[in-house]
Amino acid sequence: MPTVPAASAASGHPAKIPVLLLAGPPGAGKSTAMAAFRRRFPGLIHFGVRVFFERQMEQGTPLGQQAEPYHVRKIWHPDELVFAGVDTWLDESLADATCAVIEGFPRNETQALALDRVLGARGLRVNRMVYLDVPDEVCEDRVMNREVCTSCETSVAEAIPVPGSACSRCGRELVRRPDDGRENFRRRLMRQRQGAEGLLAHYEELGVLVRIDGTRPAAQVAAALREAAPRSFEVAPAR
Repeated sequence: MPTVPAASAASGHPAKIPVLLLAGPPGAGKSTAMAAFRRRFPGLIHFGVRVFFERQMEQGTPLGQQAEPYHVRKIWHPDELVFAGVDTWLDESLADATCAVIEGFPRNETQALALDRVLGARGLRVNRMVYLDVPDEVCEDRVMNREVCTSCETSVAEAIPVPGSACSRCGRELVRRPDDGRENFRRRLMRQRQGAEGLLAHYEELGVLVRIDGTRPAAQVAAALREAAPRSFEVAPAR
């Protein structure tokens, strides 16, 4: 089980801000919901494993170098590396944040317990866990029919793959994500389902779990996510 990184324990307790976790199977629509959600909260900081480590690789950081073999092989990063990423993200972002969202992590109860300790060392806790409920067949259909912008991560659902097609948001090329192959997706989905039961039981016991029907239209899911967010998301913490 991962331990609390030394940097967390030594960083003191900054202003307390609400923390929301956004979870669900691959293809549940987490990134799509987040795109709309983030616009509502200018002081929101956001951590997603894939996006964070891709940025680290682009910048050539030690964390990026450690993450590259897992990224290339399209497999999940080890817990110790992800928690090092969470710690770095908090160090870099927390001072000016009014609220925080961790997307797609933790994936099981062991990781959830470790995250509780990492946040607790900074005087923080999980205020809400939002889980997007989507059946396997819907997830698979979505993932097999989506493209993602190479620049801004905009996801285009039900896209017809056209070489050189452009993102409507920033004009960059749309591509199929390398980890969206059918067999790879099914492995990711199976592993996610295996960890979900203990993960959800943990946050239900803490009284912070909210489940949302992720099969609804994207705008409705985003609205439900805003409604599920702690009310303290609306208020900047005192400095």
